[in-house]
Amino acid sequence: MRPFGERRLIAMEIFRSLGALIEPPRPNLAPLADLLELGQLPPETEHTDLLLFQLYPYASVYLGPEGMLGGEARDRIAGFWRALGETPPPEPDHLTVMLAFYAELCEHETRDTVHADRWRQARKVYLWEHLLSWLPAYLTKLETIAPAFYRDWSQLLREALANEAVTVGPQNRLPLHLRTAPAIADPRDEGLDAFMDALFSPVRSGVLWVRNDLSHAARELELGSRVGERRFVLKALLGQDSAAILGWLADASMAWAERLQGDKQSWGAIVAHWVARAEVTAGLLRELSRTDSIGDP
Repeated sequence: MRPFGERRLIAMEIFRSLGALIEPPRPNLAPLADLLELGQLPPETEHTDLLLFQLYPYASVYLGPEGMLGGEARDRIAGFWRALGETPPPEPDHLTVMLAFYAELCEHETRDTVHADRWRQARKVYLWEHLLSWLPAYLTKLETIAPAFYRDWSQLLREALANEAVTVGPQNRLPLHLRTAPAIADPRDEGLDAFMDALFSPVRSGVLWVRNDLSHAARELELGSRVGERRFVLKALLGQDSAAILGWLADASMAWAERLQGDKQSWGAIVAHWVARAEVTAGLLRELSRTDSIGDP
């Protein structure tokens, strides 16, 4: 059996490799894909559709109350770098960067034996606060819409994260990103725009809505679909049949919550939090669909 330190370094190269493989496909990444038995790199069109148009690989989109790139969530992740005396890169919340940084923390723990306890604690905090706070939900969504290459990639990352969670041990409380996230907004009290902002903020609604979801809703309900940003598309759908689209979203939110339930054993309170948020969102959407009180879209 390999010594612990050597095994740790090999594991960390897996994180670096997985992070690199969500960059746009290019020939120098092919050996990494082969090494991880992921097969041939996908065409660039698959990468673009999945990671540029559907599921952006930025933590801030899923952890920030704004539901957008940057903001408070990115600042919090950058603050972790600064707390360790490091200068954060321009996009510290990009998943490629985050996985590489986690690998670096693990290497420090292995090589800096004098300060190993400090690095181990930093590794544990970063894993639970900034990776596991959103990746279980992100990977679950990705596996429902991604082509084969990225589904297999997701499964490898899921396994690697599960192993790390066991190695570092559980965290006793929810990540700060989740503890401080506002609840879903009720349009009857806060208006339609505030409701839209909250609905498309995953940390608030508990649901990861992508463009494909609204396209599927339009087809199933036989409504006219528009091309554009999600809020624009949803407003157009609400204008045609608000009760029907709200009911569809309620069903989809509940189905999403049920799908996440399977991850509770691995991620405990974090997934329970996402499930609870999704169930609240489903309940609100169901009530709005029955009362038809969404307001003027």
